[in-house]
Amino acid sequence: MSRDNMKTGLVFGTFDGLHEGHRAMFKQARDIVDQVVVALPSDEAVLSLKGKAPKYTWKDRSSALAESRLVDEIISGDEEIGAYKVIAQINPEVVFVGYDQTVLQKDLEEFFHHQTHSPEIITLNAYYPERYKSSLLNSL
Repeated sequence: MSRDNMKTGLVFGTFDGLHEGHRAMFKQARDIVDQVVVALPSDEAVLSLKGKAPKYTWKDRSSALAESRLVDEIISGDEEIGAYKVIAQINPEVVFVGYDQTVLQKDLEEFFHHQTHSPEIITLNAYYPERYKSSLLNSL
């Protein structure tokens, strides 16, 4: 299948310690699209967004994603929060959000309201969130 005929999905996330919840999320996305692209924020962008530095560096987070073989491409996320330049860069048919990314989903909906290209937004299901949630795992 040529790249032009492939359905592409874009995932935003820090992925600061890849876990089974993330893996389940990527598998769900893979069932819907042919190509899964991750927009991975820089360490500085994570600090700005979350008020604390990530546990793992961009390089380590990117390597873990690549080694998982569950995503097809990893790109640097936007440095400016809410700019969504990566959407124009990738031009996805679908943007995936995690079950707990409600703020991101609302922001994307508002952003797409003002755009000519509006990919579908799909919320992925949680996978044992009481066990596999980054904020929980990173606090251990």
